[in-house]
Amino acid sequence: MKHLLTILLVFMIGTVQAQNRLRPSVDLSIAAGSSQATFSIAGWHQWQLGKKQRLSIGIGPRITSYVGNKKDFWTAPASIARGSSAPFLVVFSSQETQNWDTLNVQRPLVFSMNAAVQVAHQIGKRFRAGINIDLVGFSVGRTSGAVFTSDGSQETTEAKPVPFNLLLTGDLDQGSLNSEFFVQYRLNEKWRLRAVYQFYFVEYKTNTSIQQLPEPNDRFRNKANLLGIGLSYSLN
Repeated sequence: MKHLLTILLVFMIGTVQAQNRLRPSVDLSIAAGSSQATFSIAGWHQWQLGKKQRLSIGIGPRITSYVGNKKDFWTAPASIARGSSAPFLVVFSSQETQNWDTLNVQRPLVFSMNAAVQVAHQIGKRFRAGINIDLVGFSVGRTSGAVFTSDGSQETTEAKPVPFNLLLTGDLDQGSLNSEFFVQYRLNEKWRLRAVYQFYFVEYKTNTSIQQLPEPNDRFRNKANLLGIGLSYSLN
């Protein structure tokens, strides 16, 4: 899968090199949900595609900070949490909730830095809509006290962010990854206002394989659905 992502990026860059390049830009986003929130900053280098050049593809780095309060994280590995762990099929497979245990992280705080890709389409003169998603990177953050619950019994422990992030599709993903659906409104030549729906995978791991059944596991994931606002600024 790592090789597939590399080939995809090389193909995208090769495809767009002959196109007119858009202005490089910086995005800022703030999003929030139940007892959790994110702040993110991304830099995009984008190219226009198509005869009318309304479609654009961009790549760039993104830093996302995530903070929560007493958030539940559930068993992460697809081999336990899903009926199938085959790439892509995992998204449509059954959720094996009888295998899920819960890790309540008391004070989660994660900073993730990832390479990301974005696809957007211009709608008229002022509106633009698109999606973006993190591909690969790393995370650092706070080690926090946590409460592990399995079959009604509880145990206190400590947990820390999973350090390596990788997009593999669905519950095969590892680490903390950000994705956005956005609509953007052009205020002037430099500034654009953004409405954002954010889907953020954030992952913590315990010091030992605290879950034992149906197999040993130390990784737990929170899938955060967040709404937010943002700004985009053209750099030239």
